[in-house]
Formats: sequence, C-alpha cells, structure tokens
Amino acid sequence: MKEIFFSNLPAGIAVIGLVLYFFGMAVVFITNPIKNAESFAVKPVDNAGKTEIRVYYGGISFALGAFLLYLTLALKTPVYSLVGGLFFATTVLVTRTIFLCVDKGWKCPYTKLAIPAESAFVIALWVCFYLSKTMY
Repeated sequence: MKEIFFSNLPAGIAVIGLVLYFFGMAVVFITNPIKNAESFAVKPVDNAGKTEIRVYYGGISFALGAFLLYLTLALKTPVYSLVGGLFFATTVLVTRTIFLCVDKGWKCPYTKLAIPAESAFVIALWVCFYLSKTMY
C-alpha cells in the first residue's frame, strides 16, 4: 500500500489528507452531531434532524473517505482520488461563496472560518495536483 501512495508523492499526500479529513468529519458528526452541527450553524428541530446530521455529515463523509481510499488502491494510483477530491472541495467552496452572496451570510462567525479554511484546503489540493502532473 505504501508503494501506491509513494508512486506519486504529491497526489499521495493529498489523498491521505483527504481521507483523514473525511474520516475525521465522520467521527465528529456521528459521535456528537448536535454540538458539532451547531458550530457549523446547523441546528436540528427534532431527533430526526439529529439523525440526518449523523447520516449526511457523518455517513457521507465516511463514504467519501472510504471511496477515495478504495479508488486509490483499486487503480494503484492516488491521482484519480485527488481529482475526485478536487471536484468535491472546489465545488463546495464555489457553491458556498455564491450562496453566501445570495443569502447574505458573510458576517456569520462560521463563514469567517469556513471561507479561509476551505480556500487554503482547495489551494493546497490544486498545488498537489499541479505537482503530481509536473513531477511524474
């Protein structure tokens, strides 16, 4: 398995980061959904809402991390998983930016953390993608 991730080091590092991020998000939202969702400015109205937080923030995060790991191992290269992570992360950032304008959410505390953090994450992934193409 090490050989696969080291076959293209920038892509391998990016995919390891993506998998750890998604698995971490899964653990956080499955184990303590209400507290963590509220820090994302999301609040369930009842117990079904609590389940939805576990499912969509936790379950889907786990599935994305597992899929990127599977894809890397099945294709014996981390490059395609990096591309998948780029699609996901870039789409989230662009959609968030557009709808912050539409919804006028720029002054919300979560936004002040999310935009710089997501921007740095997306830039790092694009740098890894560029390096994976130019170095290998």
